[in-house]
Amino acid sequence: MADFTLEKENYHKNYYMIGVDEAGRGSWAGPIVATACWLDYKKHELLSENINDSKKINSIKRKKIILSLNDSIKFSSSVSTAKEIDHYGLTLANFMAMKRALWCLCESVNKELRVNYLNTKIYIDGKQTPNFSNVDVANQNLKKINLRLHSTTSLVKGDNKSKTIALASIIAKETRDSIMKNYSISYPNYKFDNHFGYGTKKHSEAIEKFGISPIHRKSFKPISPYIVN
Repeated sequence: MADFTLEKENYHKNYYMIGVDEAGRGSWAGPIVATACWLDYKKHELLSENINDSKKINSIKRKKIILSLNDSIKFSSSVSTAKEIDHYGLTLANFMAMKRALWCLCESVNKELRVNYLNTKIYIDGKQTPNFSNVDVANQNLKKINLRLHSTTSLVKGDNKSKTIALASIIAKETRDSIMKNYSISYPNYKFDNHFGYGTKKHSEAIEKFGISPIHRKSFKPISPYIVN
């Protein structure tokens, strides 16, 4: 189960640790949601003991954890849309969402706590360490985002190791689920509030019957046969 070992190490080295995770990477429809999270290690004992990888706890527990958060936690969530995923590719779109979330969080933390960017360490769940300079090249809108980071490190199964990353995974998951529930109102035929855009049998059957919606990822292999040129 995730613990505070990494947070403790960074705290004693006077680094501000930020954990990042995403939700929706494998979905056939809707956005990727990335969340960047910072917690005040001095108050870590006040946090819920149930914080863990979002995949290991149900939605009821995830919601309770989010509702229990206090001012010792700061986080920011951002998205890359289905259109951005189709245009830039899944990996780069994922990095775009992460950079947006990180920039918003870093600006907030810096203004309130007067944190030096050079004392910030970023830990991202997964195998790949984002190259944010490539993100700048791909998306002109992000060139204006000056994200100065001391260190960015990928951490395989980071949401099983760090409470900060686990909390980011919980917030990202619940944020994306909420987005997909809202989409289910606009596109009721697809039951996005049930499978959240992932490749279930019912989702496949709905696509067979109704075709694809505006939020389906056209670049994804299961979706591409249904594109009408």
